[in-house]
Amino acid sequence: MSRRSLPVLACFAIMAALVGVPVAEVLINSFNTADIGRPPVYGLGNWAAALVRPVLWSAIGNTLALGLVRTAIAIPIALLLAWLIARTDMPGRGLFELLCWIGIFLPVLPLVFAWILMLDPRTGVVNGLAKQFFGVAPFNIYSFWGITWVHLASYALFYPVVLLLPFFRRMAPALEESARMSGASYLQTLFRVTAPILAPAVLGITILSFVRSLESFEVELVLGLPAKLYVYSTLIYDLSREQPPLYGQATVLGMMFLLLLLGLGLLLQAYMRGRDFATVTGRGFSTQRTSLGPWRWVASACCFLYVTICTVLPLALLVVGSFMRRYGFFNLPSPYTGAHWQELFSDPAFGASVVNTVIIALASAAIVVLLYSVVAIATARSKLMLARLTDLLAWLPWAIPGILLSLATLWLILATPLKALLFGSLGGIVLAMVIKSSPLSMQLFRAAVLQIANELPESGRMAGASWGTVYRRILLPLIAPAAVTVGVLTALSASRDIATPALLYSDSTRPAAILMLEYGLSQEFERAAALGVLLVLFATVVTLTARRLGLNLGG
Repeated sequence: MSRRSLPVLACFAIMAALVGVPVAEVLINSFNTADIGRPPVYGLGNWAAALVRPVLWSAIGNTLALGLVRTAIAIPIALLLAWLIARTDMPGRGLFELLCWIGIFLPVLPLVFAWILMLDPRTGVVNGLAKQFFGVAPFNIYSFWGITWVHLASYALFYPVVLLLPFFRRMAPALEESARMSGASYLQTLFRVTAPILAPAVLGITILSFVRSLESFEVELVLGLPAKLYVYSTLIYDLSREQPPLYGQATVLGMMFLLLLLGLGLLLQAYMRGRDFATVTGRGFSTQRTSLGPWRWVASACCFLYVTICTVLPLALLVVGSFMRRYGFFNLPSPYTGAHWQELFSDPAFGASVVNTVIIALASAAIVVLLYSVVAIATARSKLMLARLTDLLAWLPWAIPGILLSLATLWLILATPLKALLFGSLGGIVLAMVIKSSPLSMQLFRAAVLQIANELPESGRMAGASWGTVYRRILLPLIAPAAVTVGVLTALSASRDIATPALLYSDSTRPAAILMLEYGLSQEFERAAALGVLLVLFATVVTLTARRLGLNLGG
């Protein structure tokens, strides 16, 4: 093996250990029937015990139903919104795109608390007004459709919009223009011409959106628990919190969903094989926008009305709720107080959780930038099979929902000699965050590396510089914008994530987002809302600052 292949081999070994081993641990330990901390004993006991649980099949059915319904609703709307932003002359499209990006990075749980304030069947503001005027309270946030609405009012719609935008912007408009000249309406053109042309992108983003729906955890936990509506992520959480923890049965459920995700990936590959979806050619490409005429103002008004109802209004009520004497009870005498903010700041768990969140965010960002920049540089231009396998491993965490990644990381920690040091530690949470960040980080770094002419690092090596010196003195300064972008995105994700650290934290390593969840589960909604306001403010400020600095958040 040549010296030039050694960095690729090292990167493959690192990615296999980071990503491949946790997934393998899920498979192996689904057959491990021994109690935690004891030597493994293999058999079918976990599968037999898990498969006879009635709640298991109910949770699987609820998970699939929720994911399919909200994906089926979100994708057509996202297609329309992405087309309006990228292909039309709709006023305010740039601002609306920015709001979509902010919507992705906003923590979801504070929005859940806000929607509870509005749609609780007993005390919700909207239900109260409906009962006053119509004599009936029609909405129940603690239900299948309540959970679906909260997701559609947050990232479940914004996420596919921002993923679709680059594909719309790169597509030549000739076929759309031909359809319009043939008398097709705007919507007919979008759904009968544009969407089929973008079929691979739409299908891939649909599958990613469905996987993200499987990842959802905190919404289903807070809103599903009162309705006894379990999904697979909350059932894994409950099994892992039993005394003693039923990790084996939880792993069986995780393994079943890994097989489902693998099947989705194979279906996508089968659909793509042999098809031609070229949309950018050398003939007649232009970026001319479709004129909507007077309808452009209607479209703009509808977009901003949606953001106002789904984001601005809930966040405003979240702030109000954080000052309420009793959450949701507006009819109390003197209903507002600042006592809950004082209680939050005086709670020792709050200060510790903020410190933990800062450490997790900064450590995750630093490790992700260093690790994945090195892996991308070593493999981006390599023709070796190991480089392609490394790239494949880097994409794997995108198909693993957060709670399953948390379980896989837990098994990885328990399988190492350092389990006493890593179990329940900040290091274990950081490890999970580093694994989770690999797909997007590798994509951004790979794109940045491929933009650098190969003669620059080659010149350094010809001058006698080592690989490390070339990386530090030549390549790292050139990929600095991508590195800052990756660092910002990683820190934001680590500060708001709940599902990934859900099985990995202890009382001393609890992040702020987990503390907010615990407040909510113990019905301390006032304090949870106050902490939610702080996390939303942090995410918004960081996102706007990153945008102001010109970071390529859409990269």
